Amino acid sequence: MIKFLQRGFAQYKGRTDGLRGIITLTLLCLTLAPYQIKAQSAKPVTINFNSEQLDVAIKMLQEKSGIPFAYNAKSLMTQKAPVVNFSAQPLNTILDQLLNNTGHSYKIVDGKVIIMPDPKSPNASAGQGPGTLKGRIVEFESSQPLPGASVYIVELQKGMQSNNDGYYQFTNIPAGKYTLKVTYISYTTETVQVEVKADKETFDIKMRGSNSLSEVVVSGTRKSRAPVSHTTERQILTEIKNSQSVVSGISSEQISKSADRNAAEVVRKIAGVTIRDDKFIIIRGMNERYNLTYLNNNIAPSTELYSRAFSLDLIPSRIIDRILVYKSAAPDLLGDMTGGAVKIFTKDAKNVKHFDIEFQTGYRENTTFNKNFLTYQGGKFDFLGFDDGTRKLPSSVPGFGDFTKATLSQKQYAQDFSNILNYGKKTALPLMQLTANYYNGFKVAGKTLSILSSLSYKNEPVHLDIDRTQGNLTYPATPELTSGTKLSRISNESQNTETAQLSLLQNFTYSLRDSSKLYFKNFVLQQGQSSTILRNSRTDQFYMDGIWQEPRNTAGNETNRKLRDIILSYSQRFLYSGNVGGSHYFGKAGKQNLEWNTGYTYSKLDIPDQRAIHLQNNIQNDGRFAGGGNYEQSWVPVFRSEEVGEGMGNALDLGHISRVWIRNNEKVYNGSADYTYKFKPWITLKAGTYQQWKERVVFRRVYTVNEGDLNSSGYYPNSSSAAIGAGVPNMDYNVVFWHQQDLDKLWSTEYLRDDKTGLKVFDRTSGSDAYTATEQNNSGYLAASLLPFDGKLDIYGGLRVEYNRQKVAGAIAPGTNNIGGVNAPVLADLKSTEFLPSLNIGYRPNTDFVFRAAYGRTINRPEFRELSPYSELDYINNQTVRGNSDLMFATVNNYDLRMEWYPKANAKGESISLGGFYKQINNPIERIIYRDLFIAGPSTISFINADKARVYGAEIDIRKNLDFIPFKFFRDLSIIANGSYIYSKATRVKRDAGITGSGTQYDPAIDRQLQGQAPYSANVGLYYENAGAGTKLSLTYNQIGPRIYAASVGRPATAASGTVTAYPGDQASLIELTRKQLDFSLSQRIVKSLQAKLSIQNLLNNAVQMAEDANFTYKYEKAKISYPAPLPGSPAIARFDGDLLSSDYKPGRFFLLTFTYGF
Repeated sequence: MIKFLQRGFAQYKGRTDGLRGIITLTLLCLTLAPYQIKAQSAKPVTINFNSEQLDVAIKMLQEKSGIPFAYNAKSLMTQKAPVVNFSAQPLNTILDQLLNNTGHSYKIVDGKVIIMPDPKSPNASAGQGPGTLKGRIVEFESSQPLPGASVYIVELQKGMQSNNDGYYQFTNIPAGKYTLKVTYISYTTETVQVEVKADKETFDIKMRGSNSLSEVVVSGTRKSRAPVSHTTERQILTEIKNSQSVVSGISSEQISKSADRNAAEVVRKIAGVTIRDDKFIIIRGMNERYNLTYLNNNIAPSTELYSRAFSLDLIPSRIIDRILVYKSAAPDLLGDMTGGAVKIFTKDAKNVKHFDIEFQTGYRENTTFNKNFLTYQGGKFDFLGFDDGTRKLPSSVPGFGDFTKATLSQKQYAQDFSNILNYGKKTALPLMQLTANYYNGFKVAGKTLSILSSLSYKNEPVHLDIDRTQGNLTYPATPELTSGTKLSRISNESQNTETAQLSLLQNFTYSLRDSSKLYFKNFVLQQGQSSTILRNSRTDQFYMDGIWQEPRNTAGNETNRKLRDIILSYSQRFLYSGNVGGSHYFGKAGKQNLEWNTGYTYSKLDIPDQRAIHLQNNIQNDGRFAGGGNYEQSWVPVFRSEEVGEGMGNALDLGHISRVWIRNNEKVYNGSADYTYKFKPWITLKAGTYQQWKERVVFRRVYTVNEGDLNSSGYYPNSSSAAIGAGVPNMDYNVVFWHQQDLDKLWSTEYLRDDKTGLKVFDRTSGSDAYTATEQNNSGYLAASLLPFDGKLDIYGGLRVEYNRQKVAGAIAPGTNNIGGVNAPVLADLKSTEFLPSLNIGYRPNTDFVFRAAYGRTINRPEFRELSPYSELDYINNQTVRGNSDLMFATVNNYDLRMEWYPKANAKGESISLGGFYKQINNPIERIIYRDLFIAGPSTISFINADKARVYGAEIDIRKNLDFIPFKFFRDLSIIANGSYIYSKATRVKRDAGITGSGTQYDPAIDRQLQGQAPYSANVGLYYENAGAGTKLSLTYNQIGPRIYAASVGRPATAASGTVTAYPGDQASLIELTRKQLDFSLSQRIVKSLQAKLSIQNLLNNAVQMAEDANFTYKYEKAKISYPAPLPGSPAIARFDGDLLSSDYKPGRFFLLTFTYGF
C-alpha cells in the first residue's frame, strides 16, 4: 500500500500548485493515516548541507532518516538549503532550520513527513491596493552595494537584478506577505520574509560571503573582488545555542558596530564580564587570576610582572572574529578556569581574494596637542616599539643571571651607562593606527591553501593627571591626628606614556578534503612603551573636596615635607603565539573525529634602564647646603638619615637615583588531542589529552647612586654613626647634595668619584633579584554525550584528571636587622593530582528554548609570581610587590542554571537568557596589602589564602530587534543588554607572619566581599543599521560596581585608653570605585569601497578612582572633614571620617576617526 501511494503521489509532481496542491496533499495525508509503519522520527540524524537545491536536500534527508517524505519537488527547486552541519540532531530540529523562511512548513503524520507550501500571503491582505517593493543589496561586512544580484519573489515567481548601485524595485505587487530570495555569485543565498502594503516598502538585504575562490567582476567598475565574511550575530547565537556548556559570546558583526579598539574593550560587553585596569578580564566577579585566556586554542601566557593575567589590550579588535566565554566546567576544558575560560578566535584564512586597509586617528582630551607632554631621550626606533640598544645593559657589567657584583670604576660607570637623567617637554601628536588585511587562496598539490595576513601598527600617547592620597593616620576615638612620622602623603602625578605597537597575524588553512583540514596560525606582537612620570608629594596632608588640608600636631605646629620623584621608564614586550593543528573525520557518515593541536608561545618583557630620581624640598639649612630660597631651585636628593635605625635599609637601597634592568622570559609548549566516536546516533563518546610545559626566568640588575662614604657593599660605614661625611673630612657637599638642575651633568666623573668625596654607583644586585619557575601539566579526560528523547535532552559529562607540578626557586633578601647579609634560598614545590568531574545537562523542548543545569569541580593554582619570594618596588604605583612561597591551591565547586530563549528558532538573531550560579571556594587566593603606618616605607602587595569563600549571583542577557514597533525607523534598530548581580563573602582571612612580619598578630573577623569581586555589572547597547544607506550607529553604556583591589590584613588605629596602648594602625584596603563608560560610534559608507567611522569613547569622562578604606568597613564611605572643639589650651585641628581617595584621575574623552577601504 505504501508503494502504491508513493506511486500515486509521484504523478502529482509538478501539478500540485495553489489550492489544488494543498487539497491533494491533505487528502494524501488522510489516506496515509491508517497505514502504520515503524516511527523513526525519534532517531537523531547526522547530515551536512551545502547550498543544494531544496528538493535535493529534502531527498538527502529522506535517505538519511529512512522516513517517507511527501512534497512537491517543483515548488522547492527555486530555493536552496543553507550551509549547515547537523550532528546527531532530531529530525524536527533539522526540518525547522531547513524550511525556515522558505514559505513551506511540515507535518509528521504516523511517522511520515508531509511538506506543504504555506497559504499564499496576498489572500490575507485582500482589499488592499498594489504596492511597491524596493531596496538595496549590500555586502554584509562593508555595506558595499552589490550590482547584478538576483532578487526573486518566490510566491509570484517574479525576478530581477539589482542595478549598478545595488538597488532593486518591483511595482504593482499585491499587498501581502512574500518570501524574497536573493542570490549573488560567491555569496550565501539570503531568504527573508517581507510584507507589502498599498504603498512603497523598502527592504535592504545584507549578503554574507561564502568560501568560494571565485572572483566577482563588478559591472562597470572594471575591478574584481570577492567577499570576506566573518561571524554574524545569528551565527554566534547558533553556536551558543548548540553548545553543551554555559557560554556567552560576541561576534565580529557586533564588534564592527562599536567603538572598541582592542579585545579588552570588546569583552566587557559580554554578560558577566568586566575589565580591570582596562586590560585584565574578570568573569562573574572573579578576578583575573581565576580565569583562563585562550588565543586560537593556545593558553595565553602571563604578560605581566606582578600578576597572573594576559593583557587583552594587546589584541586589536580589527583581527578578532569572535570571543566565547565558557562559564561552566567541561571535561575538555582545563580545570584551572574557576571564573571562566575566554577563547579569542582571530579572523581565519578565507578562500577568497580580498585586501582592505584601515587608517585611524584620534584626539584625546588633555593629551593631544598638549605642549607640556613629558618625555625623555630614547632610541631612534622607539616609534616602532623597539629599543635600538640605547637602554641595553652595558656589556662591561655582569649579565642577567650572573649575580657577581660589578667591579667597575666610577669613571667606567660614567662612560658605559647612558647619561640621560632629565626629562623634557614636547607637543603630543594624535593617535595613529594603520591596519591592513590580505586574503587569498591557492591550489597546492590540487588542494586549496587559504591565507590571511594582517599587519597592524599603532602609536598612541596618553597623558594623565593623577591625584593620590596614601597612608593616612586616623584615630576614630579622638580628634587628634598625629603627624610626627610624616607618613601620610598627598601626591599629584603627571603620567605620560607613548606606546608604539606592531602586530602581525598570519594564518594558513589547507583543505585536504571536505572532511579533513590542517591549519597553521601565528600571532606576533612587538610593543614598546616609554613612560615619563613626575610625582610631587606632600607629607602630613590630605586632599579633599579640592582643598589641601593641613592637620597639625597637638602643639599646633605644621610639619610637612615636599617630595618629588622623577621616573624615566621603558618597557619592551614581545609575544609570539603559534599553533599547528588539524580536524579529521573518519568512517561512514563521519562517525569518528580527531581534533589535534600543538602550540608554542613565547613572551618576553624587558624593562631596560628604568631610572628613578628621588628629591626633596623645603628642608632646613643644616650648614652644608642652603635650603629654602627659590622653590624650583631647591630640589635636593633624598639622602640617608643621620641616625642608624628605622627605614635606613630602605633609604639606602633606593638611593638618590636607582637604575634597574629587568627581563622576564616565559615559554609555553602545549599539545592536545580530542577523539570523538559516534557510538550510536544518540550516543557520542569522547576522550582527549592535554600536555603543557611552561618555564619562566626573571632576572634583575640594580644600581643605585648614593653618598660616596658608604662601604663597598653600599651601606653605612659603621654601626655607631650614619652621619654623611663623618669619616671623610674632605667630603664635597656641593656634589653630595646636588640639585635637580644638575641632572644633565650628574652622570659624569665630576660627581661620580672613587675617592668617596662625592657620589658613587653601587651594584646592589643579589641572588634575591631573580627567580626561575617551571610548570608541568599532564591532563586527560573521558566524556560522553547523550541525546535521548529525540535529542530533547542533551547530557554531556565526564571526568578530567590533571597532574600538575609547579616549582619556583628564588631567594629572600636579608631584613633590616641584617643589612648587607646573605640571601636565604627558597624553593616552592607544589604538586597535585586532581580528579575533576563535570556534568552539563540541557533540555530542548522545542527549537526555541534551552534549559541548562551544570556542575563542575575546578582548581585554581598560584601563579609563578605569587609563589616566588621575589620582592621589588613598583615605582609607578609606589608599592613593593612580594610573593608568598607558602600559597596553596584553591578548589572550587561550581553550580549553574540557565534558561535560553531564541524566538523563531533564532531566525532573526534574537535571544533572551536568564541564569544563576553558585561557587563554593576553599582556600581562595587573594591579593593583600599591608604596612605598619608607624614605620616608613611603601605599602607591600602580596598574596595569601583565605579560609573559604562563596560567590553566587544572577545574569540576564537580552538581544532584541525593535522591528515589532510599527514604524519603519524601528525596523533598523536593535538592543543588546545584559547585567549581573553577584554576592560574595570571604569568611576569614589569615594573617601570615611570614608575609606581614612578626609582631602583633591580629586576626580580624571577616565579613566582606571576595577580593576582586564586583557586586554588579551592566551593559546596554542601542544599535541602528540602515544597510541601504550604509549607516551604522551604536550607543553603548557600561557600568561596574566597586571591588576590593587589595584586602588589608591589618587593623585600624586605636587611641590609648586605660590599659590599652595606642596603636598607629595598618594600611587599609584599597577599593576600586564604580566605573561608568558611555561610548558612541557612527559608521557611514562614503563610496562603494570606502567607509568612515566616527567614535567617541568615554563620553561621560567618569573619573577612575580608588579609595583607601580608612575605617575598615570594606566598603566606600565618602570622607568628610570636621573641626571639633579643641582640647583646653590646644589649637583647633582638623579631623576626617570615612575614606579618602587613594588615586583619582579622569582619562578624558577620546575622539576617533577611522577610514576603511576595500579592494
